[in-house]
Amino acid sequence: MLMAAGLLLPFAFAHGLGMQGTVLLPMHIPVLLSGFLCGPMYGALCGLLIPAMNTLLTGMPPAFPMLPIMAAELATYGLAAGLLFWKTPLGAKKFGVLPTLILAMAAGRVSYWLMFEALAAALGELKALPVLAAAATGLPGIVIQLLLIPSIVEALRRFRPAEDALRSAVNLIREGTATCVVIRDNRIVHTSTGAGIDPVIRLYEEGALEGASVVDKIVGKACAMVLILGGAKSCYGVTMSRSAEAYLKAHRVPAAWDTLVETVANRSGDGVCPMERAVRDLDDPAEGLAALKKKLEELRGGAPV
Repeated sequence: MLMAAGLLLPFAFAHGLGMQGTVLLPMHIPVLLSGFLCGPMYGALCGLLIPAMNTLLTGMPPAFPMLPIMAAELATYGLAAGLLFWKTPLGAKKFGVLPTLILAMAAGRVSYWLMFEALAAALGELKALPVLAAAATGLPGIVIQLLLIPSIVEALRRFRPAEDALRSAVNLIREGTATCVVIRDNRIVHTSTGAGIDPVIRLYEEGALEGASVVDKIVGKACAMVLILGGAKSCYGVTMSRSAEAYLKAHRVPAAWDTLVETVANRSGDGVCPMERAVRDLDDPAEGLAALKKKLEELRGGAPV
């Protein structure tokens, strides 16, 4: 839909309003929205494809030099908007859309300048506006973006509460505020700052995992077994091991992650986590929990592991 808007808006503005795209910047709006709504990868992809498709279908922007300049600028808009909104605390803040938008717009202008200067250095004078002149010409479009895009994103947030809760939980862990977060009915209902497998076991014993979505700093097979035993409905690991991903998948529990690793390391980083070793050859989650509790008793008693 946003790709289609990227083709229709420039056509409508040029033929319906008789205004050049350099003034109202109609391609910028769907590209920035794609970053906010769909994430950095799709934002960057829209930024690359929308100007290219407009060039092929309408001849605007011209294939050279504006197409490479606009492609660099718009791809950066989509990428930066997606990264800042989805991967930093800005996206979870109540009024984080506007500063995210301003930073993304600034990053796009930097890409415009870099591509312009690179082409000018290689080929000489270009039939294109320098970055400051382009920004001045497009000031009405910039104002429209600042007014329109935050309103659209905030309105759509009301229909996507689960994603907002997940993003907030992940940000709490990235900031170091929590190590384990429980989400129920699209709200964060529990946070823990404990280390290792302890927080998840306590949540299981309290009955807090049943039907909940759990976000954890590190999810190995040991954590996955406790989540399955407790009836968690989904799991997100900022770091997740392949064995945990496979175990959750085998038990039909949706899993996602920021980083997927081969195995969870111990705290000194020179070997496999003892909790992972304790459940490596087990499949039954109840047996896994028993093995984990036994290993925890050994560790707390100072027994060799």
